[in-house]
Amino acid sequence: MTIPATHAEIEELYLNAELKQCRSICLTACNSGEGTTTLAKALTERYLLAGYKTLLVDLNMFRPSLVPLDFDRPSDNSDTSSQLLQEQDSDTSSPKVFLGVSVPSDPKTRLQFKDPIQLRKQTERWLEEYDRVVFDTSPILNVNQNNIPAQVVANACDGTFLVVLSGVTMTNQVTEATQILNDATSVQLLGSVLNYRDQPSLASEICREIDRLSWLPKRVTNWMKTKVRNNRFLSQSI
Repeated sequence: MTIPATHAEIEELYLNAELKQCRSICLTACNSGEGTTTLAKALTERYLLAGYKTLLVDLNMFRPSLVPLDFDRPSDNSDTSSQLLQEQDSDTSSPKVFLGVSVPSDPKTRLQFKDPIQLRKQTERWLEEYDRVVFDTSPILNVNQNNIPAQVVANACDGTFLVVLSGVTMTNQVTEATQILNDATSVQLLGSVLNYRDQPSLASEICREIDRLSWLPKRVTNWMKTKVRNNRFLSQSI
């Protein structure tokens, strides 16, 4: 699944972070599969479109999504050095490429990233070279010995977005995740992002039915779908 960088919701995230003067952004979720990685990549693209030199850091140890390009190995073989990364499980023949940092393979680096002070210092070093840094993290409620705790990453960033999969994530899980973030020393929770992937809007369902009217001229169906999408009432989730 991909989200266009010019999507209205991505624009809201971008403006929210920019108005709060956040240069480093953490995206996390309660559970795996809620859309954190997709949003991280879309937000990174939005920063790039704005002219910011942006680094995408993949710290999602539970489900890494970016792998280094074969021809672009860092000369110092460091887990903290930036390199060209491509999407690991892309559904297209031409996966997107980002300038970023893949998940650390060295146990020593993982231990350093688990330390709030060390990770903050590393983030500051990245910000000396890049205008913006976007972090993709492991699920905040998924605790094991390999994962880098999401609250540690959030503590090292200027702002954090909590992604919630509507209709799937439990209310008590959101409450628990929010409490974990609030208990951290200096986490600025910018807001929650509701992912309606499994709950399409009424407008989307109507547009899907309009597409089945193949006997109508394309310009007519396009006009109908535009009218439906622009209706605020129909854009609500069902």
